[in-house]
Amino acid sequence: MAVPESILRTLFTPISIRSMKLNNRIVMPPITTLFANADGLPTDRLTDYLEARARGGAALVYVEATVVHRHGHMGIGERGVCAIYDDSAIPRWRQLTGRIHAGGAKVCMQLYHPGRQMTTVDTTTPLVAPSAVPCPVRRRVPRALSIAEIEELVQAFAQAALRVREAGFDAVEIDGAHGYLIAQFMSAHSNKRTDRYGGDLMGRLRFPLEILRAVRRRIGPDFPIIFRYSAIEGIPGGCDLEEAVAIAPLLVDAGADCLSISTGTHANLHTRLIPPMGMPKGLNVEAATAVKRVVDVPVMVAGRLNDPLMA
Repeated sequence: MAVPESILRTLFTPISIRSMKLNNRIVMPPITTLFANADGLPTDRLTDYLEARARGGAALVYVEATVVHRHGHMGIGERGVCAIYDDSAIPRWRQLTGRIHAGGAKVCMQLYHPGRQMTTVDTTTPLVAPSAVPCPVRRRVPRALSIAEIEELVQAFAQAALRVREAGFDAVEIDGAHGYLIAQFMSAHSNKRTDRYGGDLMGRLRFPLEILRAVRRRIGPDFPIIFRYSAIEGIPGGCDLEEAVAIAPLLVDAGADCLSISTGTHANLHTRLIPPMGMPKGLNVEAATAVKRVVDVPVMVAGRLNDPLMA
């Protein structure tokens, strides 16, 4: 049965995120492929994969979680993970952005650090986190970051964002979702610090807010910044929807031009992060709707949105 044009009109209505103009509202979100080479640089396989999505009609295509600091690329499980912690990576990423643009789409890179969720097969590769609290899945106790290391990571995100701009990307996303390092600071479940980077909500938000401000200073006033976070972590002491709504305006005030809403951490990987067919369609839409009510910027959402009628 043909879908009525009126139902799809919004889906194919153009939208802008700061200076980035999108032809429609279809986005290929960041999906871990592990198609990068051992140095975290794009391969033909990764480029072909993303270009196909651009030619398929997505207005915005994402390069998946990309490491901003060499430490976050040490685990054996990080092989195949994208990286942009060195200027030498810029020319290779520029080739990829050229291909995506030729396919008719804009392209955004997602920046992250795995923190305590870095995948290792030994006990010698150090894990870092805001506090010495193990991931419920990885179960290894991480080392708490020092203040100096936190400040270094803030600048690592900012410098990586500058490389993103110089490599021809149209936007950058800061990954504060799914239990990775930024989310570990934001969550009372994993952040037990007693210094200025822990404690109450504002203390736990200091790290992501400093990153957003540093990124904005480094890349200038016009380049779009997207911030992704889990509105519901679904773990004891984790972020809930009430807190997620309170966080949203603070992220926008710090420089986010768009919020991307997801749910979950690695503790519920196969129900929230990679929802199977048995999970409800659009399982994150309600959370995204609640966030949208309190901000004036665009809000993105993913998760079982595989039906244009729902989208």
